Amino acid sequence: MIRDYQDLTMTLEPENEDAPRIKAPLKLPRSQTWVRRTFPSRRLVLILLLLSVILTISVIVFGVKGHFYNSELKETQDSVKSLNETVGKKFASLQDKENDSDAKLKEMEAKVKQLTEEADGATTHVLNQLKELRKNNIALNCDYQDFKLNRTDRKEACCPKGWDAFRRSCYWENQSGKSWEEAKAECESYDAHLVIINSYEEQQFVAVRVRPNFMWIGLTDRSGSWKWVDGSSYTIVSWDWCPEQPDDWYGHGLGGGEDCAHLHENGCWNDEHCSRLFGSVCEMEMDN
Repeated sequence: MIRDYQDLTMTLEPENEDAPRIKAPLKLPRSQTWVRRTFPSRRLVLILLLLSVILTISVIVFGVKGHFYNSELKETQDSVKSLNETVGKKFASLQDKENDSDAKLKEMEAKVKQLTEEADGATTHVLNQLKELRKNNIALNCDYQDFKLNRTDRKEACCPKGWDAFRRSCYWENQSGKSWEEAKAECESYDAHLVIINSYEEQQFVAVRVRPNFMWIGLTDRSGSWKWVDGSSYTIVSWDWCPEQPDDWYGHGLGGGEDCAHLHENGCWNDEHCSRLFGSVCEMEMDN
């Protein structure tokens, strides 16, 4: 070090003392700082080693945690899979029960339909039997009356009690107030129908018995044209109707026009709203 320092401060003396002195160029030693910068120091090695250890530990820790998370994820996936399988089984079970219920419901509906049809058939059969019994009873009663009166040639129908005979039909005047539809249904319950008037004589026979009451007859124009309850057509004749009738009046406030015919108090016909409560005349054709 001393030598280096001396070399650094050395000057060159000229041979001629009178000549000006010229300093010799300095010869600098190699810098130890450059050496330190070129080769890593022990401290740097320790730092790098420490960083390496930290990095290794981090990798291990994250690896362990990743394995742990993977394990938890697998467990969660297994749980979800198990839950899906359970839900699927429950859904399949419910679907089977629903299908079974639908099948039972259809079976019950079929049975109800069958029972209803059987009941309807039985009802129809019973009603037909009642009609036959009624006719037989009427026939027996007529035969008894013929025997009692020693009558061999009957010119008019033999009618049930309370019914009036005209030619081959029997007539019953029902004074109970009903709508046209209700009166029609009641006549049909007696195996009869609302009266169908086919002649002037029949018109007079019925009118005499019902005056001065309003009585439904079996005539309506609900279909757009006047027809009797048996479906036969009727052509309007002016002398059948009261003056200026039928007029299909809408001013009654009951909704719609006047589509049902009735006998007026003087025996002529009038059209009225079918919901009016009037009496009615039933007619029953007799075979005997």
